[in-house]
Amino acid sequence: MATLFLVPAFGFFILNFSPEKHVFAQPNENWDDGPNWNLAIKKIKELENLVKIQDERISVLEKRPTLSEFRSTVELQETVQRQNDRIVKLETRISELEVMVTDTKAEAIHIEPSEEVPNFGLKIFTPEKNFIRKERILLQPTTVPAESVAFFAYFSTHNVAASPQQILAFDKVITNIGNSYHPHSGTFIAPRSGVYVFIWIIRLGRTNYHTTELLHDNNVINSIYLDPQNRMDGTVTGTAVVHVNQGEDVLIRTGAHSNGRIDSDTNGRSSFAGWLLM
Repeated sequence: MATLFLVPAFGFFILNFSPEKHVFAQPNENWDDGPNWNLAIKKIKELENLVKIQDERISVLEKRPTLSEFRSTVELQETVQRQNDRIVKLETRISELEVMVTDTKAEAIHIEPSEEVPNFGLKIFTPEKNFIRKERILLQPTTVPAESVAFFAYFSTHNVAASPQQILAFDKVITNIGNSYHPHSGTFIAPRSGVYVFIWIIRLGRTNYHTTELLHDNNVINSIYLDPQNRMDGTVTGTAVVHVNQGEDVLIRTGAHSNGRIDSDTNGRSSFAGWLLM
């Protein structure tokens, strides 16, 4: 019975199988030449490149500070600035308090009666002890005037000033606060009215001798004279304290009794200086 069933089934399989209806891949068929396969590979590569670019962008974004971190940094900087400003104010206040010192001075006060006092049985109190007196000294801080004026200049080389009434132009300027000294003309022009101090130094040697004068507004204020008499080099210094109005000039010139050169080198400088006193 089983044999009879298998025979018809096998015959049915043979009748329904046809090589025209079923196509099998050949072993040597090349799938890489198919257009759909090439397009798929191309798409895959494009997707891989896109993923790579996205990964790079994500990496860059992860390295950037976030908005909250940036705000925190700005707030921290503002806090530091406020603290620095407060420290400056506190340091200024401390400096003001430091100049206010309490100085304790012990002064021995001994009182003696100036004349004999009769003893009528009264007790006379004569202080014999030392009294401690406390004083509070307020030291005013030294401040620079808002419009300071000062200058200092000297001859860079020896100066031949053979003629009388020759203006001495001290050409090497070291200090010129206020830019009121003019080295080309040797003239100081007061930028503001006030009391000024002027000093000039003249160095001479051998047979040279000179009278030099300080002129204020064409008036001789002070003069000095030096004659080494061919014995040794020497220097002489002149000083003047003058009230000078704004725009008036002050200068140094030779006097009537003058001869030879004025020395100025590393061994000794001939110079001119001045500053606003008050």
